[in-house]
Amino acid sequence: MKRIFTISGFLFLVLSSPVQATSLVLPEETTVSAELATPIPTIELKEKITEPKSEEAKGKFAALLAEQEIGRPSPTNFLKYAIRFAVAQGVPANTIVLILLLPLIGAFVGFSQYFIGLSGFGIFTPAAIAITFLSTGILGGLILFAVILIATVLSGEIFKKVHLFYWPRRAITLMAISLITFFFFLLSPSLGLLDLTQISIFPVLFLILLSEEFTRTQLGKSKRSAISLTVGTLIISILCASLMGWESLQRFILLNPELSFLSVLAINIFIGKYSGWRLLEYGRFKSLLEK
Repeated sequence: MKRIFTISGFLFLVLSSPVQATSLVLPEETTVSAELATPIPTIELKEKITEPKSEEAKGKFAALLAEQEIGRPSPTNFLKYAIRFAVAQGVPANTIVLILLLPLIGAFVGFSQYFIGLSGFGIFTPAAIAITFLSTGILGGLILFAVILIATVLSGEIFKKVHLFYWPRRAITLMAISLITFFFFLLSPSLGLLDLTQISIFPVLFLILLSEEFTRTQLGKSKRSAISLTVGTLIISILCASLMGWESLQRFILLNPELSFLSVLAINIFIGKYSGWRLLEYGRFKSLLEK
């Protein structure tokens, strides 16, 4: 059931509600004194691909589709025609790019598991966190996650002594996380930390989901396992976000969807047949290998 809710929430973000930024516009008659205006150090929000109403993104992808000659419909270019039909019906092209990138992200998670030895919380959680990092920026997302995780751990320790059923106690913990996150959003610009005012609710929800996975693993296994899986998930998500933000890869997948899907299928088959050593295992068993 937990995996069903995770999948549903992730698909809801990608298919219908990509991250949308808001901006504050001052009325024309309102002026701000130059002496009172103090610059706040901010981290640039990377929302080009996750923002469906971005004119820059729409124009870039629309130009790529318009320039490509695809010939007559055939089994080798049916996805190209499907993409153009979806764009003509009003589906944002950068949302389509995100959807087409998801199989590659799944293959990369498998590669990280079986070739590198990095383990995380499944396959959907790293993909969701990767999209979160695309919206918040990697540094901003890590700081926000640190705040949420600290709030989760502290509230869990405080309410552990209260004799309540599990779900009411978790609901109270969620309330504490919401309040702490709200005050962090409120205070961070005034303290000159990070300008997170343009982040929507979805990145926050996904980071709360990751902190929930941390708590579940800590209770079910051990704190060491929870820390290991959380760090692995963050590393995989950072790599996936960097991969998804690569413009050359975005263009290739948009213009060659059939080839990209066949390539990902071949990669997954290769990963599924691999039975060799993982990269991190060489360090663990170095002395054994030398013998």
